[in-house]
Amino acid sequence: MRISTTRFGDISIDESRVIQMKDGMLGFEHLRRYVLLTQDKKIPFLWFQSVEDGSVAFVVIHSFVAKPDYEPVISDDEVKLLEIASRGPEDVVLLSVVTISSDPFNVTANLRAPIVVNTKKMLGKQVVLVESDYSVKHPLTENKAVFEGNEKAELIPSALAL
Repeated sequence: MRISTTRFGDISIDESRVIQMKDGMLGFEHLRRYVLLTQDKKIPFLWFQSVEDGSVAFVVIHSFVAKPDYEPVISDDEVKLLEIASRGPEDVVLLSVVTISSDPFNVTANLRAPIVVNTKKMLGKQVVLVESDYSVKHPLTENKAVFEGNEKAELIPSALAL
């Protein structure tokens, strides 16, 4: 299928790579279909592009690249809603929305509300971790590996990102 986007122009995407968001993104609950776009495999930042509204796209990063010891507790209800059978890295990907400010050294990731994606069923949900100390503004400058290349590119299954 073809979609028209503000940032990338008209692009062709495989319908099988569309992630159906159960409740949309926070503040964008009416948009339910997204695709994950990469510009350069060596850069850990990706685009979570709305299929329904070409002007809506979020910069995201794999949560474990943002914080290697990230251990969010996803409730059993969320796991059931997303039809997750196995919690292994080949079945579930966690993404964090990135905020980029005018100061290039003030780039943060929202670890409090990860996007949980069941890569087998292409179902996703932005999950707010209620009982968590994770920050909505985790500084990415704490992890030099984020800016030195993406040795963790294999964390994003090739079937998921375009």
